[in-house]
Amino acid sequence: MNPSKCLFVCLAFLPNCLVIGCLFLGCLVSAASAQSLLTVALSGTAAPGTGADFSSFDIPNLNSAGRAAFRGVVTGPGVNSGNEQGIWSEGGGSLGLVARTGSGAPGTSADFSFLNSPVLNGAGQTAFLGTLLFGPGAGANDNTGIWSEGGGSLALVAREGSSAPGTSADFSFLTSPGFNSAGQTAFFAGLTGTGVTSSNNTGIWSEGNGSLALVAREGSTAPGTSADFSFLESPILNGAGQTAFLGTLTGTGVNANNDRGIWSEGSGALDLAVRTGSAAPGTSADFSFLSSPDFNGAGQVAFWGEITGTGVTSNNNRGIWSEGSGAVALVARTGDLAPGTSADFSLLINPVLNGVGQTAFTGFLTGTGVSSDNDRGIWSEGSGSLTLIARKGDGAPGTSADFSFLSSPIFNGAGQTAFWGNLTGTGVDNSNNFGIWAQDTSGVLTLIARSGDQLDVDDGPGTDLRTISELGIVAFNGSEDGRASVFNNLGQMVFRASFTDGSSGIFVSNLVASNLSGDFDGDGDVDGSDFLEWQRTDGSASGLLQWQTNYGAASSSALATAVPEPSTLMLGALAGLAMWRRKSGR
Repeated sequence: MNPSKCLFVCLAFLPNCLVIGCLFLGCLVSAASAQSLLTVALSGTAAPGTGADFSSFDIPNLNSAGRAAFRGVVTGPGVNSGNEQGIWSEGGGSLGLVARTGSGAPGTSADFSFLNSPVLNGAGQTAFLGTLLFGPGAGANDNTGIWSEGGGSLALVAREGSSAPGTSADFSFLTSPGFNSAGQTAFFAGLTGTGVTSSNNTGIWSEGNGSLALVAREGSTAPGTSADFSFLESPILNGAGQTAFLGTLTGTGVNANNDRGIWSEGSGALDLAVRTGSAAPGTSADFSFLSSPDFNGAGQVAFWGEITGTGVTSNNNRGIWSEGSGAVALVARTGDLAPGTSADFSLLINPVLNGVGQTAFTGFLTGTGVSSDNDRGIWSEGSGSLTLIARKGDGAPGTSADFSFLSSPIFNGAGQTAFWGNLTGTGVDNSNNFGIWAQDTSGVLTLIARSGDQLDVDDGPGTDLRTISELGIVAFNGSEDGRASVFNNLGQMVFRASFTDGSSGIFVSNLVASNLSGDFDGDGDVDGSDFLEWQRTDGSASGLLQWQTNYGAASSSALATAVPEPSTLMLGALAGLAMWRRKSGR
């Protein structure tokens, strides 16, 4: 909550503290640095654009600017099962309604009947899969579509029953899209129509080249091989509009030892990144299995795989590989010593890749002293070398308990790792055995929230403490692959909390966020865009002083080198001082 109030603010814009004016404001809140928890939405409060109140929420996602989007349910006069769902986003600067069941679906003559959770990109735009209400405008064969705000306003991207670009067939089903900061989508879909068989009835489409186009289709030649695709998995999409995906092959010379591969557009055109039957870098063996990849903005992939060959046993046949260093390289292998322990890796899963080519993953252990109580951990390359972040059986920071379970990692571009976990120990029961942890900018693991603890959810200067009964967060994401993310490169994290009184809400934590003074949009420098973000999320006198002092500074410097036009700033400040919207809650 905001611990202080102010009666006036003096606006000093130049480094030599030239005072442009003083305004009597009545009351202002404290600096942004005090905002450890921001309340985005709360059940029982008005749901923008509906005339109703929020009643529940799905797990939200967060973009690079610290803005959230989520699917929710409303209650109140006029609300029924046909119009109770909606998607809300802060992408426009404040929380607003994007779509609602029972309302018209753009690009169709039908209404939405169901909305999937959205993906929010860095530009504040959403994309989602939706279903249409059966009626004159939609039937059983054309009632699902993908909608996106990538063009500026919500628009239909693709719909069942419509023509599938690059084919003479129609879409028969659609999956939830990946979505990047350029407003482009990519998705996996099925086909129906003349010439469509079980051997060529699925494909991958992307807007990465500017308009919706076919990337790959079952039955077509797989680049880098003389074989055809026999199966395709859903793609991931980076900020450059490039896709990556896992596929399987069929054709002459294809067998169980070489029928699986990962394809990527990271080089500019779709090409084979790695295939079973080929040499596994860092070993003297060949790949025998490949997992689905993760993908970053540099067009690099990371994945886990299994190997076969001379000297390979069930104890050392799995590893994690990454292109983070420029070429596919081994990151970790079963049978090798696990950093931070005296045990060996026995299993490796779920690698995620950040924007600077670092991986984080889940590993299992074997060896002396290893039991079911301490056989799982999370490792990360975020510090520059592979490091143990957390392990089952170790003490959980911010508690007097130990970890009894760890989720797959969440990873950001600053090399910070986050995860959710379960607890065990004295005083731990079902009411307080779940928590969320993240590393701060120094690498120190920090408790973000725990069931059984209290949060201050009040939107004003008062206090409204509620006891957490449940926390909801998505794990296993690396933030640059077009999927929903919860942990941005600033170190901000979004989560859902339910409380013992039956209420719930969406919250953004800043506990481990970077804090270049005045860098309100978190892009590593202090400029005019930070002043606009200050208007939106802070509005305090001390926050304005931080911005003024460091205007022109980047994260590697501390001195302002340029000063905006004072008259322009004065007008902006006068307009912005009343725009405080969210507050600290912890």
